[in-house]
Amino acid sequence: MKSSIFRLFLTVFLLWLTLRLNEAYESYLAYILVITVGIFHGSNDISLIQFLKKDSSEHIKKYLFFYVLLVVITCLIFINIPLIALLIFVGFSCYHFGEQHFHHLLKDQFLIGQLFFTSYGILIFGLIFYFNQEDTSAVILELSGAQLSMPYYLSFLLLGVLSTLTFGYINRANFNDDMELFRELFLILLFALLFKIATLLWAFAIYFIVWHSIPSLIDQIESLHGRLHFKSLIKYIQSSLLYWMISIVGLVLVYYLAQELNIQFITLFFAFLAAITIPHVIVMYYLNKK
Repeated sequence: MKSSIFRLFLTVFLLWLTLRLNEAYESYLAYILVITVGIFHGSNDISLIQFLKKDSSEHIKKYLFFYVLLVVITCLIFINIPLIALLIFVGFSCYHFGEQHFHHLLKDQFLIGQLFFTSYGILIFGLIFYFNQEDTSAVILELSGAQLSMPYYLSFLLLGVLSTLTFGYINRANFNDDMELFRELFLILLFALLFKIATLLWAFAIYFIVWHSIPSLIDQIESLHGRLHFKSLIKYIQSSLLYWMISIVGLVLVYYLAQELNIQFITLFFAFLAAITIPHVIVMYYLNKK
């Protein structure tokens, strides 16, 4: 609960900050947050696999092989059928965002809970896309060649609203006592206001960092080390540092590739996030399930 209150105040502060920043500074700050906290929260998947699969080193190597293979396959799909890859990325991300936000509030996290997770994620992405249609269309056009107009974003947002209400009602007896309906409704209104005045990248970064990466980091540290304190945070950083640095090297290569291909960096940036997100989503699914 304390963490949730802190994130609420942080979001209100970032809303205030957004009113005072120009778009260039929003982009710089967004990249810094995603490259540091955002990528770092997914850099400890190897340790999580070892934690989840207390097995022989040979079996662990097999899991790692399939993890790396999934990253490579995601990259190849983006190169060859980018529209399909983009849809897969958004689908995985919708589920992952909803799962992180609500997994501790549901008693049963099987099908009805998972459908609610996905619905909430669709609502969040629907708000981001709808209030940043021009920038979203530009990224989708460069990534996939598809040209989307306002009705597509409105339909996606309405799908998120209706499915969240529907599966929220179906799960009404599945929520535990910590679930506060008015708090969640207030958050949705706050997100809508924030996404309306922020740029696409800044809107995505705020939700991704404050409401996804930070609580995910806390969950991971508590799973691996028992509870969150300074020493456990240092242990987490030490075990994640090498993989984070590899990710940063990959991101630098993506930057120079964007220059060579004369493509907006934000376009390949989202493609890069997709490549490392999908295997991370699978790892976190099993962690939350455990």
